[in-house]
Amino acid sequence: MPRLLALSFLGLLATACAPRRPAPGAANEPRPDVVLEGAHLRSYEGDTLQVSGTASRVLYRRAGGEVQATEVVVRLPPGKGAQGSPGASRADTIITAPNMDGSLASKRWVGAGGVVVQTAEGLVANTPRLTYDADARRAHGDEGVTMRGPDYQMRADRFTLSSADQTFTFEGTVQAVLGGATE
Repeated sequence: MPRLLALSFLGLLATACAPRRPAPGAANEPRPDVVLEGAHLRSYEGDTLQVSGTASRVLYRRAGGEVQATEVVVRLPPGKGAQGSPGASRADTIITAPNMDGSLASKRWVGAGGVVVQTAEGLVANTPRLTYDADARRAHGDEGVTMRGPDYQMRADRFTLSSADQTFTFEGTVQAVLGGATE
């Protein structure tokens, strides 16, 4: 009996020390070519800064130009259209997201996990997911958005944000409370 117990123990120990197999699906996902920790990001079109920001971690794959980032803060400067607008702010629109995936080839990225958009005018928008197209300088979301401003709050099914002139467009069911927004 002691010999059987010792053999069972050795078998259990050998099983515990064996190399672990990758999780299902992980073997198919290519490893990143570059991993950056505490990254500062800047994207230019010619001499013009289009986007800047930071990320806690960035994974980059050269094949396809895919980028995955965590704890992302993106700053979108207002475009030329905002300069001549009456009362237009020259401050950045700030987008934060726990996770962001994108492609350098398509110049599109998707923020997920609870995205927050803040404008210089005091608007704060929350949405589960946001897609940004750098060529069009537009963001949109189809999973709902809630917003708070200095004297209003709002909810909508879908939205589009133009970073060039910092304007929002809402679609679907839109509900608004004006004057002294409350939680």
